[in-house]
Amino acid sequence: MLVLNCATKLLTLEKVLKGHFPESLKVYGAVMNINRGNPFQKEVVLDSWPDFKAVITRRQKEAETDNLDHYTNGYAVFYKDVRAYRRLLEERDVINWDQVFHIQGLQSELYDISKAVASSKRLDVKLSSSKAVRLSVVSAPPDTSLL
Repeated sequence: MLVLNCATKLLTLEKVLKGHFPESLKVYGAVMNINRGNPFQKEVVLDSWPDFKAVITRRQKEAETDNLDHYTNGYAVFYKDVRAYRRLLEERDVINWDQVFHIQGLQSELYDISKAVASSKRLDVKLSSSKAVRLSVVSAPPDTSLL
């Protein structure tokens, strides 16, 4: 996992993502906002640079969070290789699995891979909306009151 925080590299990433529309649109929008002042306190995580295969945008670790607010705990995903996306999800500290969140992206394998990784962690994943190419996944930590 690599957190991309160099302004020049973030501008380059924005241009590269623009060449992968419409699939990269969710991540492109987040990177564009980061490059224009970062009002939503996001950061970019990639598998590698400059030849990345998967990129995830997420809330900065330093930003104040509410573990029950899936809107502010949103992730945007774009990948060129679904296996690279899966490896990023499986890495420690890429996703905060202890909070409620959304994973959003425009690629068909997004739900299946996200669900498989969450299931391997014994988490419940629910499809919250599905349209032609838009997919949003919600994950919630297990209910420990039943244990």
